[in-house]
Amino acid sequence: MMSIEVVKRQIKLFLSTEKPEVIAIKGAWGVGKTYSWKKFLLDAKQSNSISLERYSYVSLFGINSLDALKYAIFENAVKRETIGIDANLESFKDNAAGLLEGFGRKSMMVFKDTSLLKSFSTAIESLSFMSLNKSIICIDDLERRGSNLAIKDVLGLVSQLKEQKGCKIALLLNDNESGLDEFNKYREKVIDIELQFSPTAKECSEIAYEPTNQQTELLPMFTEKLNIRNIRILKKIERLVMLASPLIQGFEPEIKQQVSHSLVLFSWCFYSSAEGAPPIEMVTNLGYSSWGIGDKKEESEEIKKWKSDINEYGYQLTDAFDLVLANAVKTGFFIEDEFDYAAKIANKQFIASKSDGSYTKAWNLYHDSFDDNKDDVINNLYENFKINVLQVSLLNLNGTVNLFKELGESSKATELIDYYIEKRKSETQLFNLDESNVFGDVLDAEIIEKFKIVYAEVEVSETAIQVLKRISGNSGWNQKDEIVLVNTSVDEYFHIFKNEKSEQLSSLIRTCLKFGQFSNSTDQQKQIAQLAINALKRIATESPLNRLRVKKFGIEIDE
Repeated sequence: MMSIEVVKRQIKLFLSTEKPEVIAIKGAWGVGKTYSWKKFLLDAKQSNSISLERYSYVSLFGINSLDALKYAIFENAVKRETIGIDANLESFKDNAAGLLEGFGRKSMMVFKDTSLLKSFSTAIESLSFMSLNKSIICIDDLERRGSNLAIKDVLGLVSQLKEQKGCKIALLLNDNESGLDEFNKYREKVIDIELQFSPTAKECSEIAYEPTNQQTELLPMFTEKLNIRNIRILKKIERLVMLASPLIQGFEPEIKQQVSHSLVLFSWCFYSSAEGAPPIEMVTNLGYSSWGIGDKKEESEEIKKWKSDINEYGYQLTDAFDLVLANAVKTGFFIEDEFDYAAKIANKQFIASKSDGSYTKAWNLYHDSFDDNKDDVINNLYENFKINVLQVSLLNLNGTVNLFKELGESSKATELIDYYIEKRKSETQLFNLDESNVFGDVLDAEIIEKFKIVYAEVEVSETAIQVLKRISGNSGWNQKDEIVLVNTSVDEYFHIFKNEKSEQLSSLIRTCLKFGQFSNSTDQQKQIAQLAINALKRIATESPLNRLRVKKFGIEIDE
């Protein structure tokens, strides 16, 4: 495997001499051939080690003829000092003017006139190849050329540029694509230097990420663990982390760790499943089965391997915050209210886990040794479960109950279920497993049966504010919630918004307005949004300050 330093050194040497020659840089799709070429080119420019005065970069994607390729090289040519800035109208005018210097000063001035360039485009196209002397030319995406452009013709042009025009040409290509037989046949006649670009995951992370960027400082450690070598994926991860960074200011350091850790894993799954990564849906549904507890379903060898890889990466359980992060990987953006709501819950759990008697630390006796300490494990979990019952999630309950039953402690398991129900009975929707069991991982029959009984016995009579606070920042609600909200008057919405004096106010308002913003909103949903809008318009009439506050939600206020 050729190290990236060898490739960099050869490119630097290639750029530093005027000797006409052709260099081919080959590598797998996405490993960063183009990105690295451009980076090394800029490095050479900054160190004044580029010998020739002009440079042109052309992608063969969609180019169907040699004439089109010749003109594209001419059109994209820039001066050495402007490398790194895309070719534009000014550089094109310079190229056209330089092309016509031999036709006299008057003709040159005509071609510098932008308004006349279009009229002479045919003449420029036919003459453009004449100007391609002593230039550095990068021809990218050889394997993606148009169907009417043969590789042997491209290589013939490359040879002509080298032999007759004194140019230095770099060819970038994906060597594991089909259809490169002609390249392999003729390359020894044309190519002077051939580099195999196959960087390690560590080298790819060094290319993609700035070492001084504190927002992305955790990424190399995680991307290298999963052996991610695709620069495009690395840059997508970086973009999402940068988007999330301002949203987690003031949270515990573990939140930043979770953002980076989970985004790397989900991006790998989402973009690399064709190359052997597990499907993202499999990862986001991970529950206590990955700990060897419960879930006795038969699994294929492939799933077992995936679970082993994910466990080795350090990912164990998916929580609500992970689901928000996974959705961002799929869509490319964060819904800020949902992100903030889920992050705050996760942040509280991290704070609680740092206490000496935390439920999280109680699990360490299970994970961190092979000691024969069943009684210690059971007693520690039992006592800490009761102490921290208000922070124990439904998934935690299911995992604890399964563990206790598998270790022959069914009576203690039943006691914990009953204790959990007694202490959390006021949280009505917790017992609605159609909504609260978002991972589908609660499989214990006793939990399911007792939760159904509790939910059936409780008379669901939530107020509008209770419904809004429960569904705010979440992507799910039920028909009962809509009925409560649509039967809430404008006066009641007015008082809800006026009486809420916390950071949750914006989330409550946006939740109401969201009902009218779906592409397929029902009449009932549109009515909910309109009721809230009417209440906000009334608030806007109270003062110039409130008028501005309401307008920030995108509501038009009549003058």
